[in-house]
This record gives sequence, C-alpha cells and structure tokens, in this order.
Amino acid sequence: MITPRLLFLLCLCPALSAATDLTLTAKSGGQSSVVVTPGSTVSYSIVGELSDSGSQGLAMVTFDLAFNGGPLAQASAPSTDPMQHFATPLGLSNPAGFGGTVSAGHLIQVGGAQNTINNVFAAAPVGNVLLGVAQHGAPQVLATGTVTAPAAVGTYTLSISNVMANVVRLGETGSPFWAVDPAGSSNANLTVQVSALFADVPTLSVATTGTQHLTLDAGPGNANRIFILLGTMAGTTPGLTLPNGTHIPLNPSAYFSFTLANPNVLPLTHSLGFLDANGHTTSSFTLPHVPPVAAGLVLHHAYVLLQPVNFASNAVEVTLVP
Repeated sequence: MITPRLLFLLCLCPALSAATDLTLTAKSGGQSSVVVTPGSTVSYSIVGELSDSGSQGLAMVTFDLAFNGGPLAQASAPSTDPMQHFATPLGLSNPAGFGGTVSAGHLIQVGGAQNTINNVFAAAPVGNVLLGVAQHGAPQVLATGTVTAPAAVGTYTLSISNVMANVVRLGETGSPFWAVDPAGSSNANLTVQVSALFADVPTLSVATTGTQHLTLDAGPGNANRIFILLGTMAGTTPGLTLPNGTHIPLNPSAYFSFTLANPNVLPLTHSLGFLDANGHTTSSFTLPHVPPVAAGLVLHHAYVLLQPVNFASNAVEVTLVP
C-alpha cells in the first residue's frame, strides 16, 4: 500500500547501499516462542537492533505483520520516548497511525519516521530527532500489540515482512537537516504454540510407580463441555482423523481401546466428565505395578470434546523409567 506519506518517507532514503542492518525480532514476554492455551490473549513486541555502530541510530522504520492464526488488530500507538518521535505529530507515520493499516487481517506499514527534515512549516512532523535509537547493544522495543490465540491446537506464527528503515548518518548535527542512510534488514518471527493438555512430570518409575497429573485447558470458548481422556502405547503419528476433520494425535492400540471403553477406570482418574466455566479441569494417570521390563515404554494421552466431537487436545507423553 503506497501512500503519499510513504512516498515522502521513501524520499528520506538516499539511493545508497545499506551501511548497516536492522534486525527485527518478534517476541512475547521476552521469548521468541511461547506456549499458550486456546483463545488466550498473547502480547507481543517487535524489538529492533542495529548491527553495528556505523550510524547515529534509527531514523525511520516501517514493516508489515501477519498472523496465520487469525486477523490482527492495529498495533499500539507509542506513548513514550523514543518511539513517540516516530509517530504523528512528533514524527511522520502511516495515515492510519503508527500501529499500521488493517488489510485482510494483516497489518500494513507499522511504524514511522522522525523529523529528520527539521520541519517548521507544516503541522507534522514537529518533534526533534532523538539519536541512538536501537543502536547495537541497546535493542529497542519498536511496537507492541496483542493477538488472540486460535481455538484449535497447533503451531502458529506472527511474521514480519516488507521492512524499510534508515539511520542517521555519522557526523550529522541536524544543520540544516539530518542526512540519513538506508539500512538493510533481517527478521525473526514469533512462534505461538497453542496447547490444551499439560503434564506435571514427563517420567514415572516402574520401581516406585507414581502419578502424572494432567491439566486440561480448552479455553473459555469450550466452557462446561464434556470431555474424554484417551491413551495409547502406539505413538502419535499419524494419529486418527475423524470424518469432520478433527485430528486426534493418538494411534490405535489395545490401551486406546481400553481407555475409550472404560472411562474413569484406573490407570486414568477423571477421564470422562465436564470442563468448568473456564474450559478447565484436571485428570491423572497412575502407573500400576508393572514388571521392570516395562522400562522404556512411552505412553501418550490426549482428550476429545464431545457433543459434538470437534476438538482434540495435543498429546502429552509419559516415559516409564527404571
């Protein structure tokens, strides 16, 4: 989406080869990969850092965002330095605002530019230029926002693309204006893993037995629904895909048939019941006395929501050890 203001931003970039690179990293809670429950709100930040000290810091940056788990809302407008100097009126940004234009569920042209031309005749930009923004060794949060995790279990990505940036040239004093140089770019995306089943321990000992406690969290959108917890000794791939497309990540086995036909019977506790008003409950797997040769066996459990059968959790494993 090329707008008059974007053309103006492009004019601020001289036709030179990039002298430095800007690395943009999408993070949540400081991490590049997060595990969340279905339907939860995920906060994200886009962090920028220049690759060297060959400039006086970031002067302009714009980029696009896309989330393959659903539509994005506009990113937040900056309210503190230095990024408020990249937004109208102190800076110059997309006509829709620093948070970008929502287009087909994507965000186009998030970001803006500082007043490197020292404008004094128009309403914006009217801010002074802040030096040292996103310098090497001092990463800067450039933009923040939230996404809603999908209802379906799976792996999703918040991705960055179409980055444009320039930096204030070394030696510039702002008289009569701040000369800038284009910056190259590299991106690192945010991985959002939506999971609905969690285990407290990964192993149980055949010598001492024990219990693996399971937390079921299908999200508020599945409040008060009926669930059944199932298990297998035959792995998770390829699993079972029902005619309606719901995929259960458990392979058929004798144990699978037993858990299906005998709910709420050991070794599973509370394997059939109702989720609460938050789509949450707990179950457990208690290892019975088994011979030592069972060490090394791996079992997997997952649950399915019933009436209708249209939701399956991820599988969690428990490995039997000596």
